[in-house]
This record gives sequence, structure tokens and C-alpha cells, in this order.
Amino acid sequence: MKIKLVKNYSTYTTGRVVDCEDETAQRLIRDGIAVREPQMDLIETATVEPDVERADARPRRGRKPNAIPQPHDADSTDD
Repeated sequence: MKIKLVKNYSTYTTGRVVDCEDETAQRLIRDGIAVREPQMDLIETATVEPDVERADARPRRGRKPNAIPQPHDADSTDD
């Protein structure tokens, strides 16, 4: 059972919320050292992670292709 301490108890300070056995919690509540902490219902929520693309590859660095054919590359048709 969860309890909230309204007085210092052992090494615990006032205002601290602790979870302890029911028997111990009932005794501390009865002695005025603690009050019952209301249980909060947990609500689960789902989230969708966005798909993220990363550019991991580096661009290739190399020779640029010749856009204009050079004279030594052309076929000779001077026959």
C-alpha cells in the first residue's frame, strides 16, 4: 500500500510517498504518522515514431565524364 508521511519516521522525511506492507501502512496511519496515498490508475498511451530517412552514403568523388568528345576519341572516317 502506498502512504504519504505527514511526520518524520525513521530515516524518511515528511511528505515522502512510500510503498510498504499493508500491516505496516495501517499501523502508521492509525498512529497519525502517515495518510493513505490515493492510487492513480495508469493510462497507457501508444505513440507512433515517424519514419526518418538519413543520408548515410557519401557522394562519390571521381572524374567528371567528358561532355564533349575529344578529337582523339572520335572515330576517323578519313578513308
